[in-house]
Amino acid sequence: MAAFNQAHKLKLLLLWFLRRREKRANKILEKKPLLRSDAYSTNKLRITFLKAILVCVNRPRYRALWMHPRSLTWFEMVDREYNDELWYSNFRVTRGTFEFLLNKVMEYIRCKDTVMRSAISAKRRLAITLYFLASTAEYRTIANLFGVSRSFVCLCVRDVCKAITSKLSYVVSFPHGDELVQIINDYEQRWGFPMCAGAIDGTHIPIVAPSECHAEYVNRKGCHSIIMQAVVDCKYLYRDVVIGWPGSVHDARVFSNSSIFKKGNEGKLFPDDLTVELQGVEMSPFIVADPAYPLLPWVLKGFQRNDNQPRRERVFNYRLSRARMTVENTFGRWKGRFIRFRKCVDMEVPALVNVVLASCILHNICEIQNNDFLPQWEGPERAEEAVVGIDNVDIVEADAHDIREALADYFS
Repeated sequence: MAAFNQAHKLKLLLLWFLRRREKRANKILEKKPLLRSDAYSTNKLRITFLKAILVCVNRPRYRALWMHPRSLTWFEMVDREYNDELWYSNFRVTRGTFEFLLNKVMEYIRCKDTVMRSAISAKRRLAITLYFLASTAEYRTIANLFGVSRSFVCLCVRDVCKAITSKLSYVVSFPHGDELVQIINDYEQRWGFPMCAGAIDGTHIPIVAPSECHAEYVNRKGCHSIIMQAVVDCKYLYRDVVIGWPGSVHDARVFSNSSIFKKGNEGKLFPDDLTVELQGVEMSPFIVADPAYPLLPWVLKGFQRNDNQPRRERVFNYRLSRARMTVENTFGRWKGRFIRFRKCVDMEVPALVNVVLASCILHNICEIQNNDFLPQWEGPERAEEAVVGIDNVDIVEADAHDIREALADYFS
């Protein structure tokens, strides 16, 4: 309304100015007939110019597009016509798991319609996020498939992942009580390793080079990445994750700065009454790790390999490697399901940390709800050889040494 009043005032002002010009020109021509031809031409040009301005002011103005029209056909067809197999191959979760997730986060991601346009439904927002995680498609491609803009895909993924981490954070939690006892029993039955409560390791997530401090994110392979440290159980569930350290940082440093390290050293990670005696040595639950980690009473790693290694040490290393492969298998299943993290992720590191955490929660939900891991999802990832750095040289506690020796005797 204010814009209309302003244009109306401008139009009236131009009309008044135009009439005033015409009267003034006529008076000049009456007083000076000799200048009539030149004055007439000059004033005619001025009047014509003012009339052109007046025409522009009076011309109807057309509103620009609020948003470009986009096709919703693909997602509507997928939702309506795809069978369970095709749905699963596109979103990597079953329809039942999708509905479970939608019910959990709907109140956080649902938006209201406005007078300008209809809101994107919560269902389509969740589908966009899952498709982003389950593919390596560009933002533009995903936007075209779901009938939204490229910028909306970026914001949608962040908002939905934030809702997942806020509402479903309990899905990734360290075991306690009966759950911990069950995990220890499962490790002994499946892998023949008593008192093992989990396995720990780190994996790199490739990223596009950050604009600031990009050199810190270059890992030993020369690629930019961030590190995720994870503790998993024998059912391939994440139990504790630390995400976001630059790729150049050593695994031992990530571990020594984690909350699980602090709890373990303070004796708060496992209950005091959960102990067994093997070969005359009393031991509490522990997690298994590769040579990059320190040897502690609650963290066991293998004996250092050499050409003349005794048989009992080789047997111990073999048993420990079998138990430790659960964490490598978990990383493989996670990256196989959400292949976005196999290639460089174009996202700021703070936002990516939350997206990775949300994907770990989604991975656990899929495993708990028995969503099959298909053979074609397996990737080329292999267990990376541990690099032993100065961070963990000579970090061996006497109790940990006795526990490892007792287990080596027990296995032999």
